Amino acid sequence: SLWEHFNNMGGWNKTHETGWFLCQTRIMLVMERADELWLAPFVTTHWLEDGMIVSLGDAPTRFGKVSYSIKSSVSQGHIDAVIEPPTRSMPKALVLRLRHPEGKRFAAVFVDGKPHDDVDVEASTIRLSPSEKTITVRASY
Repeated sequence: SLWEHFNNMGGWNKTHETGWFLCQTRIMLVMERADELWLAPFVTTHWLEDGMIVSLGDAPTRFGKVSYSIKSSVSQGHIDAVIEPPTRSMPKALVLRLRHPEGKRFAAVFVDGKPHDDVDVEASTIRLSPSEKTITVRASY
């Protein structure tokens, strides 16, 4: 079993420790913020080193199930994401966070092959309009 607890104290194999570990893991991968759905908001930069893939499948959210796959090709200057957005109800926005492992900022972002400018380079986030179809994103550095 896995045990996570702040301050290295508490009981082993207790429901609240296991539950909190799962809650923290979910928040790292997907979270709702008011009427927005955030994807990979706290994925560590170590998971986005060259050649790494972060993938989430059919994660339940308030808006419906969401899936995504992020593939890092930072040695070639980009990170790609493919998103299957929820369709039960549309969030106001999807916000994808792609942090470069070396802290580089976006040089350009493309959504479905077209230039996209609704980005926050300081926060490494890309704001996407909700859609019922698959969304592809390329962040170039």
